[in-house]
Amino acid sequence: METKNFYHIPSMLNSLFNNQIELLTSVTELFELELAYLEYHCLNKDELLSRSAYLKSIDGKPTQHFLMCNHHSRALTETRSVATKNYFENGQFSTGYATHGLFPYRGKFHPQLIKALINIIGVKRGDTVLDPMCGSGTANIEASLMGIDSYAIDLSPFCQFMAKVKHESLTTKRDILSGISAKAEQLFDFFNVADVKKSLKKINDTEKLKVYNLALLAFLDALGYSKRVTTSNHKELFCKVLRRYEVTVFDFISNNSELIKEIGTVKVLENANAKNIPLESASIDGIITSPPYSFAIDYIKNDEAQLQYLGYNISELQKDMIGLRGKNTTERLNNYFQDMEIICREVSRVLKKDKYFVMIIGSNTNQTGGIRLENKVIESCKNYNLELVKSILKPIKGMRNTMKDEYILFFQKQ
Repeated sequence: METKNFYHIPSMLNSLFNNQIELLTSVTELFELELAYLEYHCLNKDELLSRSAYLKSIDGKPTQHFLMCNHHSRALTETRSVATKNYFENGQFSTGYATHGLFPYRGKFHPQLIKALINIIGVKRGDTVLDPMCGSGTANIEASLMGIDSYAIDLSPFCQFMAKVKHESLTTKRDILSGISAKAEQLFDFFNVADVKKSLKKINDTEKLKVYNLALLAFLDALGYSKRVTTSNHKELFCKVLRRYEVTVFDFISNNSELIKEIGTVKVLENANAKNIPLESASIDGIITSPPYSFAIDYIKNDEAQLQYLGYNISELQKDMIGLRGKNTTERLNNYFQDMEIICREVSRVLKKDKYFVMIIGSNTNQTGGIRLENKVIESCKNYNLELVKSILKPIKGMRNTMKDEYILFFQKQ
């Protein structure tokens, strides 16, 4: 083989993509490069411009994702810690856009990743997506930004509320939203009651209720924060958080009004769970989810202050939480795998033939006695005609001493 001077060797990226393609500068991980490569081969040029998650431009023309995220809201980083500032500044194109930055949630998806997965599995406008363990609703919000309708299911009523608020805030009327933070003290008193649901039921104006729900999410965000700090009280934190929420949503809508004309719907299915999905068989075009990392994060405990404020029984919720039931590790693992078996069965039932189910799952083998969770899930999926067609390894950041990596598993219903 003829040797070449290193500076004569073509760029690796030019070998993967044509030289008209420019990736976002934030694409630094191997899994991101692989997802960008899959998008590049799954979408045509027009689709790449309007839908791609990882491309900055084609032939010098910027992609919609770049345009949408390029207006970084300073509200996300003002008065925040250095670590939080770095998180959102570094995640401008992956986590810090739209309403994803409201109430940063432990263990949540990267929105940019979800956008790529939606592209890769071929979900289009007019199709319907499901996340049966939606957490803060990241997959649903991302689908809606692409004009795709979706269903959201989560055992936690607080997660249901978060998903609802993050979605409806995308269509909030700016004239009603503007100046809401100036009423922070009045709103704090409105929310600082024994039964906030009773108070909210008195608001008959749908658009006004959207803003009150956004303010309530800020109230709950500040409530959790007040439990972790001693320098500020709940009311002081609420004033800061509400201002951040107002400016974040206002700026995003103002800067992207032309790009988000057709927002997809999000239907949050209450009184439902992933083991009993209240949808018709073969009705869903794509499913993207991640099971709770309950071996690493006790989500119910994590949201205890918010759930108690909303009037929910923590003990009752923990009984049904995947990965928390059992007196010891062996019992919890057995219950976890039994639950996942049922979930895989339900996912297969509601998914259309030849369509795709994507699960993002990690393992902490120290906590599971060396058992890899993804291997058990693959076995369960196989039992219900869900064939593993591809997997991608993805490192986990921000869960130190719990899990190092996770797998993006692609299943196709046979």
